[in-house]
Amino acid sequence: MTRFRINPYISFIESRLIPDTLQQAVFNRLTNEIIEPGEGVRTFLQAAKPGTWVTLSESDLDKLGEGGNELKQLIHQEFLIAENHDPLAQFSNHYVARPIQNPAVAYRSTDGDWILVRTSMEHTIYSRKRDELPSVIEEKMSPLTSEIFLLADGTKTLQQIFTAVRINQTESFLQDSEFRTAIDWLTTQERQLIKLTLRVEDLDQPFQSINIVPRNLYHSDRWDGKRPNESEQEIIDFHLTGIEDAGWEFDLIEPTINHCFRFPHDALGGLDYGSSFCNSTLTPEMVPLLDHSRTLEVLEIGGGTGSFAKSFIEQARTSVSSNSNATHINYHILDLSPALMESQRKVLSHLLPESRHFQQDATEFDIPGRLFDLIIANEVIADFPVVSVRRETGNEHDTTNGPTASRFGQNWQGEGVYYLDKYELFDRNAPDSFFINAGAMRFIERAWKHLRPGGTLILSEYGWEHRYPTRSFHLNHDEFSIHFGHVAACAAKVGFKGRLTTLKEFLSFNDELLVLNGREEHILCLNHVLKNYGTTLPFAVISESQFERQTAGIAEKIGLTGHSFAPVKNKYHFGPNIEEFLVLILNKSS
Repeated sequence: MTRFRINPYISFIESRLIPDTLQQAVFNRLTNEIIEPGEGVRTFLQAAKPGTWVTLSESDLDKLGEGGNELKQLIHQEFLIAENHDPLAQFSNHYVARPIQNPAVAYRSTDGDWILVRTSMEHTIYSRKRDELPSVIEEKMSPLTSEIFLLADGTKTLQQIFTAVRINQTESFLQDSEFRTAIDWLTTQERQLIKLTLRVEDLDQPFQSINIVPRNLYHSDRWDGKRPNESEQEIIDFHLTGIEDAGWEFDLIEPTINHCFRFPHDALGGLDYGSSFCNSTLTPEMVPLLDHSRTLEVLEIGGGTGSFAKSFIEQARTSVSSNSNATHINYHILDLSPALMESQRKVLSHLLPESRHFQQDATEFDIPGRLFDLIIANEVIADFPVVSVRRETGNEHDTTNGPTASRFGQNWQGEGVYYLDKYELFDRNAPDSFFINAGAMRFIERAWKHLRPGGTLILSEYGWEHRYPTRSFHLNHDEFSIHFGHVAACAAKVGFKGRLTTLKEFLSFNDELLVLNGREEHILCLNHVLKNYGTTLPFAVISESQFERQTAGIAEKIGLTGHSFAPVKNKYHFGPNIEEFLVLILNKSS
């Protein structure tokens, strides 16, 4: 018989991001090892008070079946530790690092104290209410705690750090109560400022265990328990009333690639996103009508804050002023959201007359008497409605759940069957249930009717050529990724000729450029410090050179610690990852 107790560095976490699903786990705050035990074992662990002992034998564990196997795993991974076993004993030669995903920073005050600036790592809430930012907390660190924090750069083991901060100490760090108290303070669930690892090769990889900060994950209650989903009416209602403020929406709820790169950026050759998109678009290869007209009628679908249009128009005018043979453009915007349209009108007041703004649902839009040479839907079609479909293996059709069809000897049911049949999208290798980007397909049909012969439709969005749509639960209204293979098949059936490329290739984007690691919480923590020195950072992808220019020596002066830089391709910066975006270029035959 052996007595066990719960490792004091163990914490419980849960995720409520998937509707009607509760995911629960337990993790080691020192190593980030995560286990998802069954309900019985989880209840047992949660009921056990710190310091409480439980006696278990091998035969006891065998009698418990699957629960016993889970307990054996917990014992093996030291989530349950035996009597007289020190939970820190095994970590002497583990390297100590500050996890990249922790947004906390520290700085030296004018009094010489080290001040920690952080948000709580106990939980995170997605799609927060307007002006409901996570609280930024300031804490003065003790001299010993700050020394450990500053040395935790991944180059030293726990033993080496102990030796460095306790020069004349002869006893082991296991016997040094002050050192252990400092470790405990740094590793509480709400701080998680340091992690331990033997895998030094993982230190620069933001999604490896050493750099992850496990938290409870929740959606905001901004929708009073009901969030917009794939229901078409709910999506329309969201765009009509759910978006309250354009700046808040794209800074903190749904940052887009355009918003992340709305300022001139080294990754785009010194241009902002809209200007770079303009240069990549306004070529005879992309828009054949450029060679046939001195004026190009352009329609943008879903104008966001208006920054994309502003940059696109101004870049096009720059080209005209430098080339007497360049084509002028007449720009128009179609949007559904009143809040976004208000922002667009303000941003574009000196560039677009009121008659160039249209408030319509893009999946059903109709502008009588208007034909366009170029239609651009940049980062918008994932907002369009989806419909579901499922494969039934039985012999009977259930007509109560929408249309049905039979292919490959199997029955298909659901609203999505209409689109599978219309565009010949049936695939024997498809999952048993999935979504169809129906709104995107209806939009393509409308765009065809509003394009001149020879006109061009450009769609950019996140998704994959063959992967079926999945939700992005971190967004406020559950966007769905795009199955570009389906969308391209729809376009071909309508009559378009097209080609698919990556957004990175389309923009000649440099993803080797070093940018600031971290998302909006990290920028919040940095700005909490920097505002005292007369500057702040925008919610954007910030290059290392931009950071240095904007902080102008402040970071070095105050010993700012906790920020780091990595190539864009490492995918841990503000906003979405450009490599997940594709561009579909469609041309209507003359």
